[in-house]
Amino acid sequence: MDAGLSSTSPAAPRSRAARRAEALRAECAATEALTVLGHKWVLRIIRQLGAGTQRFCELQDALGGANSATLSQRLKLLEDEGLVQRRAISAMPPWVEYSLTPKGSDLRGAIAGVDGWAERWAVRQ
Repeated sequence: MDAGLSSTSPAAPRSRAARRAEALRAECAATEALTVLGHKWVLRIIRQLGAGTQRFCELQDALGGANSATLSQRLKLLEDEGLVQRRAISAMPPWVEYSLTPKGSDLRGAIAGVDGWAERWAVRQ
């Protein structure tokens, strides 16, 4: 076999299967992110915490309408995803504060981009 025709050559084109696998990996990352962001209250929580650290009740009041169980579940999801940090304060009475992590703060830029797109292009009914 001629050395210039080797399939392991760096200049060799990638196979169709390799291109599909790469596209699927990229799609899966976006799909996973949108699945998290698509949960009710998630975008509003991230926006609200972008203003600064808040206690659970402050966050609940600011969101207006999120029940305690749902808000708690969403905050846990965002904590598990590394977007929100939970800090328990052991004062009397004890309380919990939530804030965005650097990863969560970085997400605010992407959300702002989607907001801008929606303002320009989304159909309003």
